[in-house]
Amino acid sequence: MRGAALTDEAIAAEVARDWLGEDARLTALLAMNSSTWGVSSGARRYVLKIAAPSDAPGLEVAAWLDGRGLRTGRPLRTTIRDDRLVALLAFVEGRELGGSDADVGLVGETLGRAHTLLLEAPVPDELDRWPWPWLQPDVIEEADLRQAAEDAIATAEELSRTATHGILHGDPAPEAFLASDSGIALIDWGAAGHGPLLYDVASAWLYTDVSVLAAYAQTGPLTAEELARTPAFLAFRWAVQAWYFSRRRHDRDLTGLASDADNDQGLADARRGLLG
Repeated sequence: MRGAALTDEAIAAEVARDWLGEDARLTALLAMNSSTWGVSSGARRYVLKIAAPSDAPGLEVAAWLDGRGLRTGRPLRTTIRDDRLVALLAFVEGRELGGSDADVGLVGETLGRAHTLLLEAPVPDELDRWPWPWLQPDVIEEADLRQAAEDAIATAEELSRTATHGILHGDPAPEAFLASDSGIALIDWGAAGHGPLLYDVASAWLYTDVSVLAAYAQTGPLTAEELARTPAFLAFRWAVQAWYFSRRRHDRDLTGLASDADNDQGLADARRGLLG
């Protein structure tokens, strides 16, 4: 008879001891879609994440990029425990980028460099492919917001027919970019997918401002003509956010949040983004 499944915290403590020794110490970190800890073992530092097995292809992408000079917090060791992916990641030192003009420029330039490198990368078999089957706007309860999301999805899918597709980071928020004397790292590849590169560009705009487009254009593979379509993908990105926070509210998912009010805020932001 199988015993009760261990909590993520218990799995993390057990795995850290097995892999790093009895002196391994864990400190909980805040993350939206995974259980995450900073880990120290003597003078060594790591990050340990427990997430859905669907995050595994993103770790493959991170390892490939890291091997080509863009630091990503590459996976050092992985396993599956109780149907959960457990990954020990390289610790990346650095300052999270913010909203200053200089930092927004670094976000755009680094994302462009990642996209240019990734056009040559092998695509993991299990990576989500466009059109993404998980994006189901019917979970959005408000009729006007659901209709706006459906319209944005339809427009993006039409434009995607002539767009440049490739491997995406999936969630290039400024906190995923870490600045240090070694340059800029781009971490947190669990949301990686495959689709129009404009999705990542629009996501970076959502998190920063429109000036990120000019910075991206300096290093990224997209032409000015294609980048001119970014506003349509910004609307699509807001549609994804409306779906995401509607689903979290429906499932009462508070992972990485203090309360359900944070899910409400995410949904309110999506409403403003799509409906004004």
